[in-house]
Amino acid sequence: MTIQEQFKEALRLEVDGHVGEALQLYNEILEIDNSHRAALINLGSLYYRMKQFKQALDCFLRALQLKEDYIVLFNIGSLYFRLGEYKKAIITLNQCNTCNPDFFTALLVKGIAFSKLNNYKAALKCFKEVIKKDPANKVALTATILLYYEQKNYADALRYLQHYDRYHDSFRFREVTSDILLQCAQYSDEKLISHSLQKKGFRQFNEYIATIPHAIFNDTKGTIETKIQQLEQEIQKEPTPQVLISLSLCHLFVGNNQTALQYLAKATKAV
Repeated sequence: MTIQEQFKEALRLEVDGHVGEALQLYNEILEIDNSHRAALINLGSLYYRMKQFKQALDCFLRALQLKEDYIVLFNIGSLYFRLGEYKKAIITLNQCNTCNPDFFTALLVKGIAFSKLNNYKAALKCFKEVIKKDPANKVALTATILLYYEQKNYADALRYLQHYDRYHDSFRFREVTSDILLQCAQYSDEKLISHSLQKKGFRQFNEYIATIPHAIFNDTKGTIETKIQQLEQEIQKEPTPQVLISLSLCHLFVGNNQTALQYLAKATKAV
């Protein structure tokens, strides 16, 4: 059997799920020809899937010596990341981006690597570059929102949350959405709620809302549902920022986070 025939057989075994046999045959090919790049890459991929990261890294580094390409560089960068060697990951992913500037997946991994090193400025730069290339990228948008939120930069968190809302139905971190809305809304009740939220140490915003009796929202003007109806009628006549913010918070209190976000977005434009 020729090396080419052995390689085809190893591929067949791999496709059929006979991983151990495929692994053995790839190694046999490399014993005959240690410069068989395709065998090195396939063997590295197998080791990667088996979570034997050091063996996978060795294969890809050997493949890189034979020929440089962005996919092999990306695999090496990802393996360095998996092994916790974040600086090496960043250096390799930079090389990957030099080879192929349009391969934004490398930017995502690089951004996460910067985050692991607590270099949030560099991480944000990577995620924003991804968003420029792929405006609907959910991973980059989510990472950007959460990074800004954790830095208490609520204005930028809101800006990217609005960007996220153009492409996706709902942000998975609902308590973050609620808190961003509260932090950004320039409203007296918001300040009291935010202060109480921090003082009581609630981690989930919905837990906090559940502790507030609905009667607190009822006054001489009626229930909160009545207020929403009145405010929606009012904005038809004059959509002032104050009314839009009030409406945003009313929807927030009854759990309509997406509607609350939309009204707050309108309020910021109306200022």
